[in-house]
Amino acid sequence: MKRMTLVSLLFLLTACGQVDPGERAVFAYFGKVDQTCYTEGLYWYNPLTSDMYEIDAKVQRHEVRTGGASRDLQDVQMTLVVNYAISPNKCHVIIQNVGRDFVHRVVTPAIEEVAKASSALFPVEKIIQDRPKLKATILEGLRVRLSQYEIDVHDVALTNIEFSKEFSAAIEQKQIQEQNVQRAEFMRQQAVKEAERTVALARGQADANRLVRESLTKDLLTFKALEKWNGELPRVTGAAVPFIAIDEKGK
Repeated sequence: MKRMTLVSLLFLLTACGQVDPGERAVFAYFGKVDQTCYTEGLYWYNPLTSDMYEIDAKVQRHEVRTGGASRDLQDVQMTLVVNYAISPNKCHVIIQNVGRDFVHRVVTPAIEEVAKASSALFPVEKIIQDRPKLKATILEGLRVRLSQYEIDVHDVALTNIEFSKEFSAAIEQKQIQEQNVQRAEFMRQQAVKEAERTVALARGQADANRLVRESLTKDLLTFKALEKWNGELPRVTGAAVPFIAIDEKGK
């Protein structure tokens, strides 16, 4: 009976925790965090003296929408997606220094602060044109900021960048003006090409007429007339003498 009571007591004082693939476990004994990250497996521990913390060591996705300002003080709204992971061999650091709510307490504030600091380095035009450079600046800043918590930042995506309504309207108007200028320049070039074509055609026609005039000699005109003559003299009275003189007696 006493043996059964002891077994029952031991059973009540024992808990079992399972660590799945891609996860780690951290134990704290009487409030002191063990400096070991336990891998996949089944673990028994005393829930009265120990606590078990499960940590997901796989790559996590965290999306944050935050506001900031450009170097020339234009309002900027950014949506960022950050891929990060807890270092699988040092996951006890995040439990010891931050706790389980590390996303809310550490990751999100770091993203907001680094994004604002990074956007302030660029004038608003460069934020639009040099988006990859802004992304690289944010990525490097986050890696430095979160490395102290043994959080590895893998990548950052700027999924959306927005500006104030006034600035967006100004950009749209500028684009319309640029399109109008390009359209006007295209029409001007077309008109120049058409005028050049017309001049070329006129010059070609003039050259052709000149060549024709130069080729129309007296002998050629006479030859052409003979080619078309049917052998009969024209019957005229009081008119000019025909351009071919033929002796009447030779009939």
